[in-house]
Amino acid sequence: MTDMDKPENKPTQSPAIEVTGLNKWFDDFHVLKDVSIAVEEKEIIVICGPSGSGKSTFIRCINHLEKYQEGKISIFGQSLEDGKSAANIIRNNVGMLFQNFNLFPHLNILKNCTLGPIWLRNMPELTAIDQSMALLEKVGIAHLADKFPGQISGGQQQRVAIARSLAMNPKIMLLDEPTSALDPEMILEVMEVMIDMAKSGMTMMCVTHEMQFAQEVADRVIFMSEGEIVEMGSPDQVLKNPKWDRTSQFLEHILSHKT
Repeated sequence: MTDMDKPENKPTQSPAIEVTGLNKWFDDFHVLKDVSIAVEEKEIIVICGPSGSGKSTFIRCINHLEKYQEGKISIFGQSLEDGKSAANIIRNNVGMLFQNFNLFPHLNILKNCTLGPIWLRNMPELTAIDQSMALLEKVGIAHLADKFPGQISGGQQQRVAIARSLAMNPKIMLLDEPTSALDPEMILEVMEVMIDMAKSGMTMMCVTHEMQFAQEVADRVIFMSEGEIVEMGSPDQVLKNPKWDRTSQFLEHILSHKT
């Protein structure tokens, strides 16, 4: 038997995220239309598109925060179709960053970050504190550990939310327009943390209109419109040489508002 005749013994690694034929309706409104994508481990995907195109609903379905009527979603080969195990699959693999921070206002910054690891991961309290302080240092706000969310800026709150998500040691991070609720001067400080996180090797899917982030770190950019993936490719292809008029019109609109 020659080398060419020998069977392949390479292990087949499942994608970090695999979505097949995803369809979702809100009553009669068909918000996601047969959406499919495979995201490899450590891949960075940026999702853009006009308001109402289904971007946020799409990643909320991946995080099992929205129910969908048709299709399949798997995380590292584990199907989310089994409702009993879906929560554990998500908890063990996926972190989520929202538009509006979702911090606990009655807990200080440190306790916001230690709560999940202690109660959901059974991490010893001192270990959780050490880990959380290291993450707050990483995002540049360790000096605010004793403050409460209402005492710090929106940009600082979003950096706390990033540290809190990282404290759960996710393999995948989903980000839903994480800078959209921020004042313009605060966007850059959060973007810098997001770029560092992307370059650390984490798998990411990020809904954003920040084309600088897409250009700098994305492996692929997805353009969605009316519930469908209209265009998908490298940042240079989608952002600089889009194939579809809808993509070009959207990018012209976004760039005109940035200048």
